[in-house]
Amino acid sequence: MPSTDTALASAVHDPDGNLVAAVERLSTPLTDMFSRIALNVSDASAPALVEAVRSLRGAKVVVHPANEATIGKARRDAVRLALDCPTILLSDLDHLLRWIEHGGTNLANVLQDRPDLDFLVVGRSARALSAGPRRLQETERLVNHIYTLMTGKSWDLMFAVRRMSSRAAATIVTQSTVDTLANDVEWPLLARQAGLSVGYAESDALFYRAIEEFGAPADTGDDDPLQWIRRLEFAGLMASAVRPFLKEGRYSSPSRANSLAITSEPASSFAPRSGGASCGRR
Repeated sequence: MPSTDTALASAVHDPDGNLVAAVERLSTPLTDMFSRIALNVSDASAPALVEAVRSLRGAKVVVHPANEATIGKARRDAVRLALDCPTILLSDLDHLLRWIEHGGTNLANVLQDRPDLDFLVVGRSARALSAGPRRLQETERLVNHIYTLMTGKSWDLMFAVRRMSSRAAATIVTQSTVDTLANDVEWPLLARQAGLSVGYAESDALFYRAIEEFGAPADTGDDDPLQWIRRLEFAGLMASAVRPFLKEGRYSSPSRANSLAITSEPASSFAPRSGGASCGRR
C-alpha cells in the first residue's frame, strides 16, 4: 500500500531513455510513495521509457506531441489525469527520481507537511541553489525577485515541484492559460488569486541536471553559450506570464500581502496528513 494518498503527476520527455534504469531501479519506492502515478509522456520519448513507466504499479499513462513550447500544457494535462485524487504532487520525473534516491525521507515529509494547505510550492534550499549551475542562479533570481516584489514571498519558483489539493488542481486545470514552462510562476499566482491557501517548503535534496545528463556527477552546461541563452529565454517567458497579474486587484504587494499566502514552517516541523477519500490504484 502507498504511504500517502497522494498522486504523482508528471510530464515526461526522454528521447534517449536516460531515465529507464532509474525508473526500473526505483520502481518500488516510487509506487510505495504514491497512490497513483499520472504520466503524460511525449511521443518523442524512447520506447523503452514508455514501457518502463507503463509497467509501474498504479500508473496511468497518456502521450502528447513533443513540443517545448507546450510543456505547461503537458503538465496541466498530467494533473487532469489525477483530479479525483485528494492530493497531487506535480514534479518532472527526473527531479522526482533524484529526490527519492538522494532524499526520500525529505520527500515523504514534504508530502505530509501542513495537509490543510491548498497549494505548496516546493523549492531548493539556499544551499542547494548555491551549488547549482551559475546560469540558473543568475537568471532565476530575477524571476524570484519579481515574485518577491509582487507578493512579499522570497521563494524558489523555477523547479516545477508543486503539491496541491484537489480544489487547487481543479483551479489550475480550468483557469491556467499559460502553455509554456512559465506555468512555474502562473500557477502559484492563480492559486493566490483564487483565494486558496498557498505556502512554501524547501529541500536540500533537490538539484538540477539536464535530462541529457541525468545521473551525471556534475552539470556541464555553464560553458555552453546556447544554454545561457535558453535560460534567459525561459526567464523572459516567466516575465511575460507574470505581467497580466500586475493589473489592479490581481496580486498583493508586500504592504498589503494576501493573508492566505503563508510561508513555510521550519523544515523540522511536519504535521501528519489528515484523512480523506482515496483515489486508489488504476
